[in-house]
Amino acid sequence: MKNSKLMGRLLIILGVALMMSMSVVNVLAQDAIEPFAVTDPTTGARPFEGQELRILNTEVVPILAYEHEILDPAYEAASGVTLVYENYDQGALLPVLQTMCAAGGDDYDIMFVEDGWAGALEALGCLEPLTPYYLAAPGDAHPEDFPLRAFGTVAMHNNVWYGMPTLIAVGMFAYRTDLFNDPDEQAAFQAEYGRELTVPETWEELVEVGTFFTRPDEGLYGFNYRYGTPNNILFDYMIHFGFSRGVNFFDTDFNPLFATPEALDAAAFFTGQEFLNMQPPGRESFQFGEVLQNFTQGAVAMYGTESWAIPLLLDPEGSTVAANTGFAPIPGWRNPETGEIQRALLSAGPAYMINANISPERKRLAWDYLQLAHGQQFARLLADGAGAGHRTSVLSDPEFVERFPYFPGLLIAESGGIGRPSEPWWPEAENALGQGLQAAVAGTPVEEAMTEANNEVIQIVTDAGYYESGAQYVTVEQREQFVCQLFVEINVTHPECE
Repeated sequence: MKNSKLMGRLLIILGVALMMSMSVVNVLAQDAIEPFAVTDPTTGARPFEGQELRILNTEVVPILAYEHEILDPAYEAASGVTLVYENYDQGALLPVLQTMCAAGGDDYDIMFVEDGWAGALEALGCLEPLTPYYLAAPGDAHPEDFPLRAFGTVAMHNNVWYGMPTLIAVGMFAYRTDLFNDPDEQAAFQAEYGRELTVPETWEELVEVGTFFTRPDEGLYGFNYRYGTPNNILFDYMIHFGFSRGVNFFDTDFNPLFATPEALDAAAFFTGQEFLNMQPPGRESFQFGEVLQNFTQGAVAMYGTESWAIPLLLDPEGSTVAANTGFAPIPGWRNPETGEIQRALLSAGPAYMINANISPERKRLAWDYLQLAHGQQFARLLADGAGAGHRTSVLSDPEFVERFPYFPGLLIAESGGIGRPSEPWWPEAENALGQGLQAAVAGTPVEEAMTEANNEVIQIVTDAGYYESGAQYVTVEQREQFVCQLFVEINVTHPECE
């Protein structure tokens, strides 16, 4: 995006923006922070001229690059701050964070933290609670401008608010409208399958349509999923198949649920050779980049992923099929007893969190960035410039909904999504489960691979002392309760809490 165009949009939005007035409510004395001023972009004051913020980051998914292109210049222009990023590959970032936190390091002011990592970093004492900063200077943070489940999963660890969401990732399904609307394709599909060519609504239809569009001699395949790392394969499995089949991570007592009949059924479907054969060669090693490239270069007819891909999929400079990309609900599992299509989605994502080991002055500067650059006003910039959004006010705005018809579906998905665990040991368990699925892809019988992975997770939970202590798994409903309790404390209202 050209800077002149970006700044023009910024001026339009800021011209009508009203910052929240500073308000302070009573908190425990040990948590109180004196009121302080935050950047007000309507004044042009640039209160932090010449200062830098150091951010440990990754740009593993497309929306993050668009955020930096759109939001960062707007924040720097308003505040006078220079943002300095150090980027790592997604797989390398958590160990870097853990090393810094274990050493009490202050190398970075702000950290990119995926929701599943928060417990591991909290245990190392390097996550700064945000409630006192909001109470001292709320700015444009508007934590109530998210669905409860989404905020509870991404911004909090249990009942403590640590981060400002940089995105809320929910499952989505993209498809090439030029293929589905082609009369010749429609006629050929009708002749072969005896029904109209439609975007798949069930697993069975996904296989049927995927088989139809798999034409290796033409360089075209049905779809593509991520199998290349334990993290990637586990979450494509859960997002697109496991949740709709009724799979969850744990029961109330932290017994893992990856060797149940439902979980094995979903895993057998996702890792089966028939399903793999509808995907391009090399699928066993594909990660974020490869599957994105295959869709944007027209090599696959359908693409199951998460909402973070939308800006790139619709960008004509990034995708050869941008003008022919449509979105639909993820295909669900049809219950053979009721005939109903069951769907359920992940609600996950990263937040920017403040390093607890930096000075108080730097913490206030870090909060200034979080409350404005990722606040309510600038969220409109992101939607306008990239067709992306995760705040309720953006996804429900009539103007944006008219331009981006998929926004209401994202809001529904955020409101009902299932969050992944964030226990300190979860990254280790996630790795074990992903490796089990990779073993199934490589030919190990699904029941054997997933039972072994499930047993590994049981051992991880045992070693953490969770069974001995009687620890209870935090459900999505409990996360919602934590958010409502937080909102009472900071004196904001949310319609889902009433």
